Amino acid sequence: MNEMPFPKPPPADPLPLEVWLKRTDRSEAGREPFFRGREAEYGVYRSAVTSLSEGIVGGGTMVFQGAPGAGKSALMAECMEAVRRHSTPEMPWVAVAMNPDALESPAAIVRTMVKAASAEGERLREMASGTSVVRVLDDLLDLARKLFHELSERGGGALGVSVGGRSDDEGMPASWVFQNAAPLLKKFHIVVCVDEAQNTPVSGPTKGVMDCLHRDPQGIPLVVAFFGLSDTQGVLRDCGLSRFARGRVVTLDPLPHDDSACAIRSVFDAYGFTGTQEDLEAWVNKLAELSQGWPQHINSVAVAACDIIRANGGWIDSGHLDAAMAAAEEYKREYYAGRLAAGSSRAWVYRGLALAAEERGGDLSHDRIGSLTEEMCRKTGQSMEDFLTSALHAGLLALSRDMPDHYRILIPSFGDYLRALPVDSPSRT
Repeated sequence: MNEMPFPKPPPADPLPLEVWLKRTDRSEAGREPFFRGREAEYGVYRSAVTSLSEGIVGGGTMVFQGAPGAGKSALMAECMEAVRRHSTPEMPWVAVAMNPDALESPAAIVRTMVKAASAEGERLREMASGTSVVRVLDDLLDLARKLFHELSERGGGALGVSVGGRSDDEGMPASWVFQNAAPLLKKFHIVVCVDEAQNTPVSGPTKGVMDCLHRDPQGIPLVVAFFGLSDTQGVLRDCGLSRFARGRVVTLDPLPHDDSACAIRSVFDAYGFTGTQEDLEAWVNKLAELSQGWPQHINSVAVAACDIIRANGGWIDSGHLDAAMAAAEEYKREYYAGRLAAGSSRAWVYRGLALAAEERGGDLSHDRIGSLTEEMCRKTGQSMEDFLTSALHAGLLALSRDMPDHYRILIPSFGDYLRALPVDSPSRT
């Protein structure tokens, strides 16, 4: 039997250099090859699965939230990989990736868990070939096939298929669906990971599902981790999760300098770049400082640096550091321009917020934002609450972790970018 708590899985194998440099969306590329840091956050996850392994079921729901680019998807991939590596034929574990839309349908949730458990059972059976545990796994797989067939026989709703925009299993109590699947699923320890959890539908059916996932999973040993943007906890409260265990809601802040430097250094090592120790450390520290610990920026500055180093035959020298820094700065500006374009308001609004935040030490109250956006809301007919939701989801603002109903611009250089925009309120032009 493997020992708990889960160890952090070893780093993923680096992609070939040309492939890695051409990736445009790191969040859709699977496990991050150069994932580093997040020890405290991973410790929260490890504590929850340790409790599950000790038979404590219910109430262990976790929330990992932060602005776009904070590394939520990378952390989720690490958590799921740890489950896979820990699972054995004698003690099966299964990680289930869940779409937030599925949380509105009890049968869709169960079908996804059954499918994942069946796939893990098949993988473990291959590992156990020739041992006495094969018969046990065969029985599990047979039970999974029967349950999946039963779900299929119940029609589209039981399969999680939407009919006319709504699931046709609305009248089926979530507790009944979970209880019906328990004979199979209780044979596994299950970790459900919900990505983009800020998009969880707020509805009656969702509240029933949430109660089963969080409080009473009907004998199924499971724990749930939600990964989403800064307002995820608020959305989950609206879905019925009003009480979270102490320390289980985590905001992903920028990484410390040492973790940022470690990630960049690991890139250089993986691709065999060489140079003097002095030049290597100069590059690593300058790039880590430029990233300000933001995972999206760590990736961008590393890509910019690798482009320059590759053009220099894989040699790291001080003469090319300025060019690498300039390229990295450009990547950051492109990222900020994209974040700004994703917002639902004019650039002058965000510039005004950034200026006001600087004057007030970083945080802006809900009321202060209301006064600063009043003119814009009047002109566009947009409500201030809709503006705030848009700004949070675009990564332009983030909830303050220290003060309720306060917001901030999380990355200092993003605030600098917004304050430097050559725009003014229409009332000043």
